[in-house]
Amino acid sequence: MRSDRGKQHSVMIAAGGLGTRRADWFRFLPKEYFPVHGKPGIALLMEEIADLGNARTVMVHHPYYTRFAAWISYVLNKPDAYDQVADTATETRHWPSVDMIPQSGTYGDITSVLNADDYLNRPAQLYVMYADNLFPNARPLLHLGELDADTAVMVRPYTRAAATKRGVVVCDNDRMVRLVEKPDEDTAAVLEATYGCDNLALMTGRSRVSRSFLDFLHTYRHSSGEPKLSLALSTYAQTASVRVRRVDTTVTDLGAPFPNVD
Repeated sequence: MRSDRGKQHSVMIAAGGLGTRRADWFRFLPKEYFPVHGKPGIALLMEEIADLGNARTVMVHHPYYTRFAAWISYVLNKPDAYDQVADTATETRHWPSVDMIPQSGTYGDITSVLNADDYLNRPAQLYVMYADNLFPNARPLLHLGELDADTAVMVRPYTRAAATKRGVVVCDNDRMVRLVEKPDEDTAAVLEATYGCDNLALMTGRSRVSRSFLDFLHTYRHSSGEPKLSLALSTYAQTASVRVRRVDTTVTDLGAPFPNVD
C-alpha cells in the first residue's frame, strides 16, 4: 500500500461538457454545481480531493461557462467570502485551491486531460476526476492512491442493465485486459459468455495515470469522432499494466435525469 499523503498530488477535474442530455438545466447552470445530498456537486468533489492532502488542482471547463467559472473560482479559493458578507458562522473547510481553465481543442475528455497535463507542467502522475460522476459517502481518490500502481482505474461491479451506459472493463484479477465502450445488449451478452460476469466490471469516473501513460496520450490517435480516455486506457493496457481498484458504492450521474443514483 502506498504511503504518500505528504507529497503534492496533481489532480484534474474534467468538466468540458455542456450537459446536453439536460439542456433545460445546464444552459443556465453547469452540471457539477447541481445539489446532491444537500451540497453542490463541486463541494463533494473538493472534499474528495482534500482526502489526498496536499494537492494542486485544475478544473477544465467548457468555454461557454468561462464567466461562471471566474466567479466560482473566487468562491472556491476564498471559502470565507460569503460568511464575511452575510455575517454567518464560518464552517471550517480545508479544501485545496483550484485553478479554472477553458478546454482548448477538439471536444473530448482526452482533450481535457491533455490541457490539464500541460497546465500542470506535465506531472509524474495525475488523478483524473469526471465532474459529473459523484460518490457521496465514498473516498474514491484515496482508494486509488492506496494502490501500488502507476496507472489505475476505479471500477464497480458489472450489471447488464448498466453496461450499455458505461465502459465495460474486461479484467484479469486486478488488471485491465481491455475495455468495450457502452456495448449494446448483444455485445454485452457475448462479453458475459466469453469472459464470465465475475471478470467484467464497469468503468467509473476516477483514474490515476502515470507520466508514461500521459506521454502515450499525447501521441494517441483515436478512430472515433470523440477522443475518449477510456479507449486510450484500453489501448495502453495492451502493452503496459493498468490496475483496477474495485469498489461497491453508488454513483450519482449528474448528466442524467434527476434524481439518478444507480
